[in-house]
Amino acid sequence: MRSLTFSSGIFRAACAVVVMLACACSGQSLKDPDGDENKDKARAFKSLEPTKDKLDPVNGDVEDWRFFTPEKDGKMEIRISVGKWSESTIEGFVTIFTEVGDRLLERPIPPGSAVTINATFDVEVGKRYLVRFMAARGKGEYAVEVGDPANPCEACTAKQDCLEQKCVDKPCGGGCEDGATCDRTSNRCVKVKEKPENKCESVNCGKGESCQRSTGRCIKIQSAPDNNDPPPPAGNPNIDCTVIDARESGGGAILTLSAGDNKGVSKGMTGSIKGLKGSTFTIIDVYPSRSKATCKLPPAKIIGNTSCSIKK
Repeated sequence: MRSLTFSSGIFRAACAVVVMLACACSGQSLKDPDGDENKDKARAFKSLEPTKDKLDPVNGDVEDWRFFTPEKDGKMEIRISVGKWSESTIEGFVTIFTEVGDRLLERPIPPGSAVTINATFDVEVGKRYLVRFMAARGKGEYAVEVGDPANPCEACTAKQDCLEQKCVDKPCGGGCEDGATCDRTSNRCVKVKEKPENKCESVNCGKGESCQRSTGRCIKIQSAPDNNDPPPPAGNPNIDCTVIDARESGGGAILTLSAGDNKGVSKGMTGSIKGLKGSTFTIIDVYPSRSKATCKLPPAKIIGNTSCSIKK
């Protein structure tokens, strides 16, 4: 009896092995544990959070299918993170199809840790799009988001501008301290050169005086004569005159001269201060016994040189 029982056990075990080998040789495959192994079984992506799944061909999970239906025309972006929490050995592809089977794009899924795949594509409102995740070998987990393309400008700081969809540092980091300005060539803040202080802005000097810009003091040029200068001697082609007053104006001076209509002076005539280089002046106003002229020299350089001549 023992011999018969033992033989029966051996026979049943042998039969089980034969059945397993027969199944393997018949081409039967393991059943997909997710139940989403083809397009007809595609499931929708989650809308409020990333869709997480995994692939493991050894256990029959070779393909995962998902679908989405856009609510507007334009561009959409798929963002895939593979092996974020643990090393992934998946090697395969992610492919996006239209509902009629046209392939929009395909990207490889490389093995590794924290692999990121981003792709942008055009969609039409109301149409159904399918996404296939397929593993040729290896296994691992992945997370997917499908939505509007990310706006790179959202990452720009207050010290950056968004130019051509990229964050670019503003010149000098967005500003300089008081008293400084940004040198755009070097992208550095430099001190502003202050203009020399003009202490004559609120100073009114008396007749025959000129104000020194650096000190604000009125300096006597020459006492104004009580009488008009005598007429020029016969044969003198020019009109001799005296500088009665010199006031600063735009880096130069406004001169008051002792000759006017009484000596034939008219607007536009030119002249110069005798013995003073660069002292050419032009008559701008004429009065009965006086005239005014503009000169490029400042009053400070005219002090002590008052004898002048006007060309006829």
